[in-house]
Amino acid sequence: MALALALSYTKVLGVEKRSILAFIMVSALILTFIFTSGISLALRSKAPTEIKDEEFFGFLALVALAGIFVGAINCSLLLIYSYLKVEIPAPIYIVCFVYSFFACVNMGYQDALLAMNNLKLATIFDFTTVAVQIATMTFFITLSQTSLIISVFIAFIFSYALISFATSSIFLNSFQLNLALLSSGIRSIIKLSHQQHLFGIANGLVDRVDRFLIGLILPIGVLAKYALLSSIISFARFFPDAAVKLNLLRHHQGKTKKGISSDLSTIIVIVIAGIAFAVCAQLFIKFVFGDLWLLPLSVGFLFVAQEILRGNYQVKAVQLIALGGKSEISKISFLLILLSISLITLGSFIFGILGVPIAMVCVYLILTLRITRVLKKVTSVG
Repeated sequence: MALALALSYTKVLGVEKRSILAFIMVSALILTFIFTSGISLALRSKAPTEIKDEEFFGFLALVALAGIFVGAINCSLLLIYSYLKVEIPAPIYIVCFVYSFFACVNMGYQDALLAMNNLKLATIFDFTTVAVQIATMTFFITLSQTSLIISVFIAFIFSYALISFATSSIFLNSFQLNLALLSSGIRSIIKLSHQQHLFGIANGLVDRVDRFLIGLILPIGVLAKYALLSSIISFARFFPDAAVKLNLLRHHQGKTKKGISSDLSTIIVIVIAGIAFAVCAQLFIKFVFGDLWLLPLSVGFLFVAQEILRGNYQVKAVQLIALGGKSEISKISFLLILLSISLITLGSFIFGILGVPIAMVCVYLILTLRITRVLKKVTSVG
């Protein structure tokens, strides 16, 4: 549903407005991960019965505070983007702040639902969020009283605000709010988050930093085209992400010897399927959006290679975490952030848009070799 929504507003907005929208959304997500990933992982690492009421409301207060910072910083980034690329109208800054705040709060409160072990309600809210976005966007675009990009932002803001308030009411009914203990709960969550923060940032930031850097470095229309192609190809992330979860489950069940198959025939099938998927994605863009939205086919192939290597890296990273290698994964996470930002920046200046997936392929190759070496060491010690 989210992919269908993204394709629909991409078609409506056009290249330039879609680039502005993508920059604002990606910046908001990156800032949200930077400010909340550590405290979110800290909360979710505890069993629901072990979470104190003051810790829970301390987490919610920190997320709301983070939302204000995310909104303010994202408006500053948009100002820089406006100076570098194209003039941004004043109303966009207002919706940028409000969108960024509620996007941060909505993501944090969804994590809080997962910490309560309320997966069913989180799933319902996730589904409702996209459904409300589709309905609201259709209504405002049909009404034609606001600009197209404002209509899209209103749809996201309304859905995030609605779900955030609904989630807040559930928390208030489930936990006892004691304002006197709120500060101690905040301190407790911050203390717990220190060991989790870097790994959480790495996971969220690296998947989106490419779009952020493309928006700043390359011509304005490139970001919209890259966002469209990567959104379609990234839809296939379900398979490696599912493999990661299954592999973690095997480790928890003590089935460490049974890994995910990586023999030659499996690799060949994955590569052929990836190439076919990239070609299909390009053909889909050509016939639905037109030649204006096309990037070179080589970008699609490299992006598929990046996704395959990313999936393999995540499987190995989960194996390392399951074997107790938290300090090692923190070092590798720092290296992931450092290499991604530096190589994407360098690749973009030298090779243009082609340099972005080339950089990420190199990053995941380097880190896969590194994590494989660490895994062998940890396994032999074990």
